[in-house]
Amino acid sequence: MKMKKKLVVSTMAASLVFSSLAGLPMSTQGLLEKIGVSTAQAAAPTGVKTITDELNKIYSYLWTDEEKAPISQARAELNALGNNDSNLALVSEVTSRVNKKISESDDSGQFDQLSEKNILKLFSSLGLFFNAEGITDEKGDGTGLQDALVRKELRPILKQLAILGGVNPKDLTIDDAVAFATATEAALKGQIANLSFEQLAMLAAKEKDMKDIIKAAASNVMDNKTLKFSKVLSNIGITVEDVTAVTNKIVGAVDKDRAATTNIAIALLRSEANTTFARTSDYSENSLKQKYQFTILGKALPNILKWTSSNARISASYEEGKVALSMNVSGLETTVLEGKLNLPGTHLDGLVLVRKEVSLSFTPTSSGSGSKGGGGGGGGAISPSTGGSVGQAVADAQKSLEDLKKQLKDATGDKKQQLLDQAKAQVAETIAKITNVDLSTAITVSGDKAVAKLDVAALVQQIKDIADESKKLFASLKELDPNATPSKLELNLNLGAITAKSLEVPLSKELFNTAKENGIDKLALSMNGLALAMTPGTFNADTTLTVGKKETSAATSVTQLPLASGVFEFEFTSNGSKVTTFSNPVELRLSIEDSSRLDTEKLVLAKIVDGKLEFYGGKYNAKDKQLRAVRNSFSTYTVVENNVVFNDTASVKAWAGRQIEVAAAKGILEGRGDKEFVPNGTVTRAEFAKMIVKTFGLEDASAKASFTDVNDSDWFKPYVAAAVKSGLVNGREEGKFDPNGKITRAEMATIAARALQAVNGVKVTADVDSALKNFDDAKAIHDSLKAGVALSVGQGIVVGEEGNKFNPNADSTRAQAAVVIYRLLNK
Repeated sequence: MKMKKKLVVSTMAASLVFSSLAGLPMSTQGLLEKIGVSTAQAAAPTGVKTITDELNKIYSYLWTDEEKAPISQARAELNALGNNDSNLALVSEVTSRVNKKISESDDSGQFDQLSEKNILKLFSSLGLFFNAEGITDEKGDGTGLQDALVRKELRPILKQLAILGGVNPKDLTIDDAVAFATATEAALKGQIANLSFEQLAMLAAKEKDMKDIIKAAASNVMDNKTLKFSKVLSNIGITVEDVTAVTNKIVGAVDKDRAATTNIAIALLRSEANTTFARTSDYSENSLKQKYQFTILGKALPNILKWTSSNARISASYEEGKVALSMNVSGLETTVLEGKLNLPGTHLDGLVLVRKEVSLSFTPTSSGSGSKGGGGGGGGAISPSTGGSVGQAVADAQKSLEDLKKQLKDATGDKKQQLLDQAKAQVAETIAKITNVDLSTAITVSGDKAVAKLDVAALVQQIKDIADESKKLFASLKELDPNATPSKLELNLNLGAITAKSLEVPLSKELFNTAKENGIDKLALSMNGLALAMTPGTFNADTTLTVGKKETSAATSVTQLPLASGVFEFEFTSNGSKVTTFSNPVELRLSIEDSSRLDTEKLVLAKIVDGKLEFYGGKYNAKDKQLRAVRNSFSTYTVVENNVVFNDTASVKAWAGRQIEVAAAKGILEGRGDKEFVPNGTVTRAEFAKMIVKTFGLEDASAKASFTDVNDSDWFKPYVAAAVKSGLVNGREEGKFDPNGKITRAEMATIAARALQAVNGVKVTADVDSALKNFDDAKAIHDSLKAGVALSVGQGIVVGEEGNKFNPNADSTRAQAAVVIYRLLNK
């Protein structure tokens, strides 16, 4: 473990080099305005945009308010340095050079702005990296970056420094600054590019060697007189040693415990790790297993991270420099993968370094074969699977499991886990194959209408065979891994490519009952990339599904929002009557025609009703190029890209801007006025009930609320009722819900946790006290809410605030609620 600690420290040390160079005068970005850069350009050059984007990217990897707090504090202290003459010694190395140069000038009077106090103010204003809120440049002319670099009233000082260095300020441009920045970063990277992790570890223990590397890199840049910025510094007589000394003193004064600089380094590490994180070519895209890798400073990180997956159907482990993911079900599954530093005994232990949302997809080949004719429903009979393809697929899998069983006898540690993962993947792959039934030959077409004629008796038998064979597979897996749990079964009835304008599929009560009795979790109908998935208990009678393809004008006539899918009308009928609501939600999966032109996070399922659109959430799956959303009633639906704009979110843009936009696009959040979101406003219990219901598609017209303060005429009644029915909310006292009461952070976390349990099947946190131990005010969390807060914290839905506080009883703001909703959407 000692070497692991050194490796992390050395990597952080290298990142600290970048942050210290970038934050103060000798900088990759901090020099952009140091010597009066010209601002007379019509638009920001590419270099400015690149720098701004890079800085904001780094800021985006400060994931908690606790991480941002010391940076904001350091920035405040940095801004205040110039107000105290006792701090003049911090820049003595530079001011002595400047004073000497002025004394040699023929006209020292022209440098009246270069006093020691002004130079201190100037240097203390250049801490660009000590900024936790990001940089905005709404005008697009570079002024956002310039204002972040140095205040306008200090620019006369910069101009006089340029003149003192023998350069006309008008001759300096942003491009010169970018060239200097690029040269500085390249020189530093060049010094460490060929060092191994072991050599970097030695550097971490030898401060002098690290300083020598910094000095060598800086010298290379300072000696390059083709760089105008280097020329100015050299002409004044300012040396590498001078800049380094001033840098160290100023950072030491404003960041005494190095908390701010450390957090900046952490953000840099995260930026490198997360932006280089990519899938390898070890497996094809259609696979139950994938591997990923990433680099920091161009090097693969050793095995010092503990990997976790938010999706119980996807496991994660470390394998020879790569992260291996294994899925135990077919279809598309998405998980939030986290890599936490495993460094017991250090303050870095448990720190999340990598957080990525990844998807695995496996679509098996068809297992059944249809043929015209047959009994039961008539036409398109399905051959029973025993002894056929289902039996053969299971037999092959059982043989593979037996081979793995032999290998497991002598396996230990990582090798044992790898073998168990292989066994789970083998079972999942086989289940995916046998649960995919080809019904394309059961389709007959007459004119614009297609009808599925299912042989119910044969299909019922196949369901029983699939269930029996699946139980055998799970039993064999259990022998190898006693902790293994059976995966949920989704039976996919693949109807093939349908060219007719409408499709009719009769679904018998016997089919639903057989699926339910044999442990089928979902029954899916798929065609042309479009699918519907339902639980077998959704209907208790013979039911017919009708799907109609509508003209796009059905949507474009009521909205100008970009269409992302076709327009479809869905209808269930039973005993000749239309089924208006379902006992359980049905999942719609609509194909997205061209995702490259769309912001896929802002795609939303839209219901066309009474000449307008109603939005019902949904989540885009990149692998199958579908938007999935649940509904408990049917009508005409399409998918649109919904860009919602608010004019008052600038103050929270850095940490909640995107989240507000996405939640609003899904129809979950609404403004409180024309283009006004009111991000710092509080959230009522009724408002959050609506948010959570719409996030998970839990609307239920049959739900009832029995609170004396929730009336039939209240806009929030259906949402409160649905949330209560789903077990997500309770009243605050006997018979009262308190809909207009402000929701606290602890209540919001608990409701979010209940939703994760009820909808996503997330398990309760085993050790609540341990999960809350990092919060100094954990005792202030009400006992009834502690389990919920612990689960939400563990799932990354809520985080602490400044000073190791959770502030459980503080009212949640609308911006905070948007962030919680966004995180839930991505679970």
